[in-house]
Amino acid sequence: MRTLLWACCALFLFACNKSSLEPQEHLSADLNTRAAVAVSKSTSKKIFIHWMPWFETPASRGAWGYHWKMNTQNPDIIVNGKRQIAAYFYPKTGPYASGDPDIIEYQLLLMKYAGADGVFIDWPGTRQRYDYPDNLSNSNALINKLNAVGLQFSIVHEDRNWDPGMASSANGDFVYMQNNYFNQGNYLRNAANEPVVLNFGPITFHQPSEWNTILNGINPRPKIIPLFGFTNEVGTNNAGGEFPWIYQEHPGVVDRYYTQAANFPLSIGVVYPGFKSFYAAGGADGPTWEIPFNGTATFSTMLDKALNSSVKIIQFATWNDYGEGTIIEPTEEFGYSFLTTMQQKLGVPYGQHELELIARLYGFRKQYAGNGTIQQQLNQVFSYLANLQVANAESLLNSIGGGTNPPTGTGVLIKNKWLNTYLYEENGQVKYNGNNSGNQYRWVQEQVNGHIRFKNVATGHYLNIEHLYSYVESTDVPNTFYSSYWVLESYNGYTRLKNEWQSTYLNLENQSGSAQCTNVPAYFESSQWTLQN
Repeated sequence: MRTLLWACCALFLFACNKSSLEPQEHLSADLNTRAAVAVSKSTSKKIFIHWMPWFETPASRGAWGYHWKMNTQNPDIIVNGKRQIAAYFYPKTGPYASGDPDIIEYQLLLMKYAGADGVFIDWPGTRQRYDYPDNLSNSNALINKLNAVGLQFSIVHEDRNWDPGMASSANGDFVYMQNNYFNQGNYLRNAANEPVVLNFGPITFHQPSEWNTILNGINPRPKIIPLFGFTNEVGTNNAGGEFPWIYQEHPGVVDRYYTQAANFPLSIGVVYPGFKSFYAAGGADGPTWEIPFNGTATFSTMLDKALNSSVKIIQFATWNDYGEGTIIEPTEEFGYSFLTTMQQKLGVPYGQHELELIARLYGFRKQYAGNGTIQQQLNQVFSYLANLQVANAESLLNSIGGGTNPPTGTGVLIKNKWLNTYLYEENGQVKYNGNNSGNQYRWVQEQVNGHIRFKNVATGHYLNIEHLYSYVESTDVPNTFYSSYWVLESYNGYTRLKNEWQSTYLNLENQSGSAQCTNVPAYFESSQWTLQN
């Protein structure tokens, strides 16, 4: 039983690239930020979402982190617009870095509009080993943004990251929490005003005497919440409740927990969408059993059980554990369905429209990266959303991006600076001409999953480089193909269009009669465009 219990929680943490812990004063940055307006709900239970901090990309650490690739996958390989990642499900944003401020903003706003009160952070501790320092840095980046969104947080401690006999060293984890987290006004406390720290186990330290050492001198002294059935290992004086997780015996263990929940000082229920690990396919150790998703039926049933129980807090497990397939954040496979189910069952007065608005904000953050003026406007959009001023946020986003989908038949003209010519479609090719009369010259700018596509008004085809021809194509391609995704970059008052798949730029450099997409310097006017209404 114990082997099965921990197998589903197994972590695989590999080499880090940071040599020191984050400075403690780093965490004070947002302490004075006014807490945002809370979302109303029909349930009085606290809603916390379990979040993993361990994802890295080449932009964040120079290489793809282990949790996107395990031992068999290569995210640099792109098939049908999707990177090859160690997961059976694909994030709508594509694979990301956990510390990316745009991703953090996007994730926290989605949590808020789904009804969350706070975040349980799967926390690596302070040990200088593997990728733990990266995980810690990413956790702190999230924590620094919580006040601005109006969410609470609590630590889920990983004592597994220490070796037996290192209880005095593990005390350093709690010194760090004491100095950086427990003094924050949005840290979760129990009815006795004691900080609450969940523990994924215990895994390493199984004696109350060890936990006395770990908690020695910590003020305020927290209450430890171990997994269901393990108070005796932490010690009754140190423990303040228990919580269940995801078990092969589904839903039996969780059901038994609910029959005892009223006996715990602090009770925390669990909701998950299913379980489908990638460990075997990824060449990694871990459980291979499954819990079927049945669409959103498993998730919905588990949420009903938690709402009907006596628990004080409901933990959603998880936001983003792609390795185990327990993801509720938006994915290509499930869309927003887990979050909209939460909205409905928790009595949240919002729906998918607001979630998609948050996705548009994320898309604009990436689209207008480096444009300080627009980023300031997007800061205001964030503030509106954090304070539930949805109409103001949408109006401002529309003024920046012209709405999600401009009206069909309108579109924009794409004019080249160098040749003063306009792009148009002819027989699947993108050509250019000094003329601009007719719908074949007009392109509708669309947002798809945070990416930009250009649809030809005359044909409905999309600007793309799917076959890597010597010319740019305008053909029918699925909306998941990165060959049809474009990033708009500003340069000296003009726009450069970079293809997300190949990182090459739309241009007329060869004057061949058709547009190209190649590597050309930014100062080449052949790659500079004006988008005209």
